[in-house]
Amino acid sequence: MLALAGVLACTTGTRSASPIAARSGTWERTEHALAWKVGDSTRWRFSFDPKAGKPYFHPVAAGSGPSLTNFKPEDHPWHYALWFSWKYVNHVNYWEEDRVSGQAAGATRWAAPTIDARPDGSARITMRLTYARPTGEVDLTEARVLDVSAPASDGSYTIDWSMRFTAGKDGAVLDRTPMPGEPNGVINGGYAGLSARLAAAPATMTVISTEGPVTDFRGERARPNAAAVAGNFSLAGRDIGGVAVLSDPSNSGAQAPWYIIDNKRDFRFICAAILAPSPRTIAANGELALRYRVAIKPTAWTQAELRSAVDRFTVRR
Repeated sequence: MLALAGVLACTTGTRSASPIAARSGTWERTEHALAWKVGDSTRWRFSFDPKAGKPYFHPVAAGSGPSLTNFKPEDHPWHYALWFSWKYVNHVNYWEEDRVSGQAAGATRWAAPTIDARPDGSARITMRLTYARPTGEVDLTEARVLDVSAPASDGSYTIDWSMRFTAGKDGAVLDRTPMPGEPNGVINGGYAGLSARLAAAPATMTVISTEGPVTDFRGERARPNAAAVAGNFSLAGRDIGGVAVLSDPSNSGAQAPWYIIDNKRDFRFICAAILAPSPRTIAANGELALRYRVAIKPTAWTQAELRSAVDRFTVRR
C-alpha cells in the first residue's frame, strides 16, 4: 500500500517534500522537483521550477559517489547541468541568459509535468514546452517525454529523451554561432541541443566514443562524429562513474556531430551538437522529432560497451 501511495503522490504532486519508500530507494517529491534517493545519496533529481530558465537534471550520480554534473557554474550560469536548449530560433537567443536578470532573450516556458513514478525506481515525465520571442509570439512548441529506467543492481540507469517540436505559423530557423570556415565563423561555434555540463576538478575526465578515445582537443574543444560519446570520471584514483550520451540515427545519421570541451580543470561539457554541420529549418506548422539516451553507470565506459549500448538503444525504437 505504501508503494502505491508513492506512485500516486508523485503523479498528482504535493506541496512539501514527501519521501516514499520503494524497492531499493526513496522517491522524494516537492512542488518543483522529483528525486530518486538511496539512503542519504541522491542518484538523480529532475527540477522543473517555472522560475528557472530551463528544466534540468541535477545532481546526476552513479552509486553513492559525487554528482557527475555541474549546475550553473560561474563561467556559464546558463549551463543547467543536464538540459536541452536551442541556441537561436528565428534569430532569437534562447541559450545565454542575462547575468543580472537570469532571463534569456527567448523564453522557454512549460506547464507542470505529468509524472508517473513507480515503485521500482523508474519514472516517466511528460511535459509541454513553449519557446516564445520577447514579443510573446511563439516560435516552437515541444512535447517532451523523459523515461528514467529502474536502477540496475550496480546502480546504473538510463534517461531517454523523446522530443517533438512543432513550428509556429512563421516556421522555425534553428541556428548556432557560425562554425570556423563560415562567414564570421569562430572557434567556439556549433553547440545547441541536448547538453551536459560535467564535474570539474579535482575529478578527472577522459572521453570515449563509439569510434574510440577522444583526445584531440584543439583550442580545448573536440568535434568527433560518432553514435555516442561518454565522459568517464575518477577521483583519487578510483572510478566515480561515466555519463554516456547516445544519439538516435534518425536525429542526424549514424555519425552524429558532437561538441566537447575538456580543459582539465573546471570546464567539461558534452553537447549533442545537431546543428554543428548547418542550421535546420522547420516549415510553418511542421515538426522535428529527436531522440536521445543518457546512460549513467558507476564504472568507466569502454568503446565496446558504448557500441553495445547503441545497439540496444536503436533496437528499442
